Amino acid sequence: MRRWDPGLPLRAVASLGPAMAEVWRGARLQAGEGPADAIIVLGATVLPDGTPSGSLRARAEAAAALYHAGGAPRVVTTGAHHLRPPGEAVVAREILLQAGVPAEAVAIEEKSRNTKGNLLFARGLLPVEVIRVWIVTEPFHLARALAIARDVGFEPLPWPVDSPAWRRPTSRVRLLLRDGVSMAFHRAGA
Repeated sequence: MRRWDPGLPLRAVASLGPAMAEVWRGARLQAGEGPADAIIVLGATVLPDGTPSGSLRARAEAAAALYHAGGAPRVVTTGAHHLRPPGEAVVAREILLQAGVPAEAVAIEEKSRNTKGNLLFARGLLPVEVIRVWIVTEPFHLARALAIARDVGFEPLPWPVDSPAWRRPTSRVRLLLRDGVSMAFHRAGA
């Protein structure tokens, strides 16, 4: 476990402006040019009754469509369970299977509890020659997810997803602000 760095909050505050600008630019990204080696579906909330949130459903359905369009030959779903099973990766995998993605094309990463973990553990599940990957998430999350993916050795391609949360203006503002702060901490070394 890493020790607390007392300078981290100050560095994060100092980088907040550029981080917010980066998140805003990321939210306007269009889908990248493929194909790629793999599709990584970033985790999102599973509701207490075990059903996917609108974000998780939108991400998994977008990944299934991308797979069927020839975007990549394999898909990695990511995310642990937070309060009780099933976990985010397991629920996303079920959506992929229901959408006709073959079980042998899907790997699940069930350990992570955040975006950095999603990508670190996904990197460990994929062969070392897998470099070019689609990152499937909502626009507010793309800039930080792509930055972290580069940090762990991927050449990431954006695959922005329209979700119920992204369509609501109040949620959109909240999510952009939240990811801007998260990006500031990422850039500050968290």
